[in-house]
Amino acid sequence: MIHDPHLREYLAGLALSLDPVERFRMTIGEPDPWQTEVLRTDPTASETDRMTLVLTGRQGGKSTTCGCLAYDDFARGKTVVLTAPSLRQSTTLFRRILAFKQADPFCPPIVRQTQTELEAHPRHGGRIVVLPATDQARGETADTILADEACFIQPDEALTAFFPMRKPDGRVFLISTPNGTRSGYFYETWESDADVRRIKARSMDTARPDRLRQVEFDRRTMSDATFRREHLVEWVGAGESLLSWNTLQRAMHNEEKALVF
Repeated sequence: MIHDPHLREYLAGLALSLDPVERFRMTIGEPDPWQTEVLRTDPTASETDRMTLVLTGRQGGKSTTCGCLAYDDFARGKTVVLTAPSLRQSTTLFRRILAFKQADPFCPPIVRQTQTELEAHPRHGGRIVVLPATDQARGETADTILADEACFIQPDEALTAFFPMRKPDGRVFLISTPNGTRSGYFYETWESDADVRRIKARSMDTARPDRLRQVEFDRRTMSDATFRREHLVEWVGAGESLLSWNTLQRAMHNEEKALVF
């Protein structure tokens, strides 16, 4: 066992710098499997990881995952551009980033911090900037582009305007719940044969008891279509479905014996 507190701090910082999953564990706790998969995407190992589409349930940890990704790249000296459908969502996303900054014992020296920007000393080079989701977003060059609730960034031009900012060896993350329409860049790319990584996580695909209780409450109180969209991450609108989720569940757990004629 290591007793020297300085050595323990050094080793903890080393683990964080090598693995964003360790950074997540130290700041938030144990990640869900889909979060681990997202955090360990690596475009240097797989060309597919140049663009990652993540379809997750409501309140499943999208913003926290974005925050970890953004801060981890920042800590490695990279430039990160983030966007979301509204200013409120963008500032919430930025607060997630600051939580990882505050938990980092080896945070690089900061020369600028506002509600929408974090910049390290020039010799380090790390920078994070939050930009509005409009087709007027121009002028930045980034190693990493992150769009939270990407399905809800409309029109498509407002989302795709960020893509030219990516450096040749950079990467793009689009993270969202479904918006209920079978149209738009996210949906069309998800359903296409494009060489991108697709990660899907339903709300109940977690080991967190508090989250599972929340999902169960929503199952009892939401309409079937809303529950399927928000928690089963299905591309369904507000109309009535032919078969409800409860009907399908009962069909999968039928205890009646088969009829013999």
